[in-house]
Amino acid sequence: MSDHLRDLDDVDGLVAADHNGLLRSAAMSGAHVRAVAHAVAEGALAPLADLRPRAVVVVTGSSASARRAAEFVVTLLAAHVDVPLVVAPSLPGWIGPLDVVVVAGDDPGDRSYADAALRALRRRAEFVAAVPVEGPFADAVGAQSIADLSPRLPVDTRFGFVRTVAALVAVCTAFGAVRMHPAPPALADVADLLDVEATVDHPDNESFRNQAKLLAMRVDGRPLAWAGDTPASTALAEHIAATVFAVAGIASAAGDEAGVLAHLRVPAAAAGPSTVDTIFYDPEFDDAPPVERPRVMLLTTAARSWGVEHRTAAFGDVDVVTEQAGTAPDGVSGPTSDQGVAEFGDVPADLAAYLTVAVRADFAAAYLDLTGAAAR
Repeated sequence: MSDHLRDLDDVDGLVAADHNGLLRSAAMSGAHVRAVAHAVAEGALAPLADLRPRAVVVVTGSSASARRAAEFVVTLLAAHVDVPLVVAPSLPGWIGPLDVVVVAGDDPGDRSYADAALRALRRRAEFVAAVPVEGPFADAVGAQSIADLSPRLPVDTRFGFVRTVAALVAVCTAFGAVRMHPAPPALADVADLLDVEATVDHPDNESFRNQAKLLAMRVDGRPLAWAGDTPASTALAEHIAATVFAVAGIASAAGDEAGVLAHLRVPAAAAGPSTVDTIFYDPEFDDAPPVERPRVMLLTTAARSWGVEHRTAAFGDVDVVTEQAGTAPDGVSGPTSDQGVAEFGDVPADLAAYLTVAVRADFAAAYLDLTGAAAR
């Protein structure tokens, strides 16, 4: 962390302070998604094409990031694909030849992955590796045939969420005999969108038109909570809160819209011993400093933002965050007929929007670290 840098528009200072390559790692998400798309195009998941599995089981081991990515994919896709999706830290005992097992994470030394490989392959389950095939995990796999979606590019584990999501989405869409409706966008198209977001968030772009810098400024210096208006956006909010802490050391809460906003509904008199506005607080005359309410960063999509803004209009400390630069799509003054599905929950098409927000948050976390925000 830099102890001297404070200006988000000091490009040379940002680059000089970035000893760990945080900005480069944040910009790699599009490349990671494209690498998964290339692996699929090369036939990595061809053995799954004719399967109708009993279940797809994702083993995440001790990786909290992989668990969050898997839970995000389940909340986004489970209602739209005709096969059960199961997330577990270790391989369940009921695995058999009708199942597909995916190990997802970053540490090939995690014994849960090696155990999952040994048992799943012995029981003739289809096996997909989304962890580096090396070390103890490679020894467990041996010379047996597996579907290889292991990372093709170096991965900073704090920024591995998008790559893991892409690998799991690739598996869920690989079954030609399993219905998925509607289907998520193609990973190659998602990668292009993430590259566009990374370009916008590049340190060369000034803060007034750099979405990641704007997000960093909005979350800096205040008690903070991340929230989502749907199960998938809530899972994304939990991931972002964890990433901001892991990268920048800034702790924040996370939860769903109803739970987080409930705290903002508490009357001011119940929030603390003093109701004096911060601007007018005088330590010489007032009994206690006013309690600063948390700022809520509410994640949604541009298609749902109209409804979210109207539900939260009475709260002054809520910022609506979508994949677009603004909080509502161009030309939208209210809900329309083609927004009906999006108004009430997640759809697979939201994948690109959510991952765009995830990339923006990765950059924001990097900027917060490089400007020493946690020390202020």
